[in-house]
Amino acid sequence: MAVGVMLLLFTIQLVIGVPVAVAMGLSAIVALLLGNVPIVLLPQMFFVSLDNFSLLAVPLFVLAGELMGIGGITDRIVAFSQALVGHFRGGLAKANIATNTFMSAISGSAIADVTAVGSMMIPAMIRQGYKPEFAVAVTSCAAMLGPIIPPSIMAVVYGSLMGVSIGKLFVAGILPGLLAAASFMVLVHLLADRSGGHPVPRSSWSERGSAFILAAPAIALPIIIVGGIMAGILTPTETGGVAVVYALIVALARNRLSMRAFGNLVVNAAIMTGSTLIVLAGAALFSWVLARAGAPQAVLGGLLAISDNPVIVMLLLLAGLAVIGTFLEPLPTLILISPVLTPLSQAMGYDPLTLGICVLMVLVLGAVSPPVGILAMIAAKIAKVEYTATFRILLPFMGVWLLVTLVTAFVPGLTTYLPSLVMN
Repeated sequence: MAVGVMLLLFTIQLVIGVPVAVAMGLSAIVALLLGNVPIVLLPQMFFVSLDNFSLLAVPLFVLAGELMGIGGITDRIVAFSQALVGHFRGGLAKANIATNTFMSAISGSAIADVTAVGSMMIPAMIRQGYKPEFAVAVTSCAAMLGPIIPPSIMAVVYGSLMGVSIGKLFVAGILPGLLAAASFMVLVHLLADRSGGHPVPRSSWSERGSAFILAAPAIALPIIIVGGIMAGILTPTETGGVAVVYALIVALARNRLSMRAFGNLVVNAAIMTGSTLIVLAGAALFSWVLARAGAPQAVLGGLLAISDNPVIVMLLLLAGLAVIGTFLEPLPTLILISPVLTPLSQAMGYDPLTLGICVLMVLVLGAVSPPVGILAMIAAKIAKVEYTATFRILLPFMGVWLLVTLVTAFVPGLTTYLPSLVMN
């Protein structure tokens, strides 16, 4: 009964617009009271859910991304991407995807990417003749690479929840992320003529060289992060610290950072981290109530009652997550389903890295899926078009992302080869 009341309260609060973290926390508190559970467990659960050294990587990567942004890195990456692919068919759209790929390897956040890249690339694409709706679809869907290509904040949370090596999870996302980026470029090539854009003039090799030199500090950061992890020199949390120091040096070298600006960046990073950890704490309590009531075992039993074929169960899992992700943000959804994933992975024999990347990919799809795709909403606001007008053009990009997710699920080498090179 307590769980039923919790789920009902949670649904009502979502409908009336209560923030997800608050809705989860309040619903779980009511369930605890109805279940005669000592209320002293409440602060203990909040503390335990956040008392994880690995989560220290979250504010570090957020701050590193903020520092790289104030250092003028975004415009340099845009210029380098345009110099590389701008002269091809659908060139500016491909440059958008390339820029998001580079930015994903710096910020680790899809929202940060769509905001930083979209504010520059969407107006540029519209001026170049692209339809605003197409610019929105390209930018918002390319930003989905943020939680997949390292460093990924969602991967940090997933690894800390599931006991999976965060370093290996970082590395496991590289090939699927690059495959998704390449697939988006193929789709853009096919849609370019009907989307209104025209190629920009071809850059000379000297211009490309100059653009590369200017963008080199940004390109070096993901190499430091991934290289440090793969060499076994640094943990993910330590790479976050190294990234902050490196980004700070880059910002200071360009004379773009004052004490006041640095203070503002630290505050912004603290606010973003705080909002993430509040969701984590509320969802952890909610998830604990579900686990205590036996929900994970019930879900696992229901799936196995349908089929014990690992392929069928994987498809059912991804389909269910895609539906849930349409209505809930990726992070709270990830925390909610985490109690189910461990027994499911063990029962079906799934590789934990493959399962983790597939789960992250299908959950982040909800960030562009109607009716509440936050990434597409942000991009539509930048483009000054109605969010509903983008639904049709979003569909082929979503289809490509789902196809890459399925390839990742059933070709495990995409996620296991590079991690196998990581030193233990």
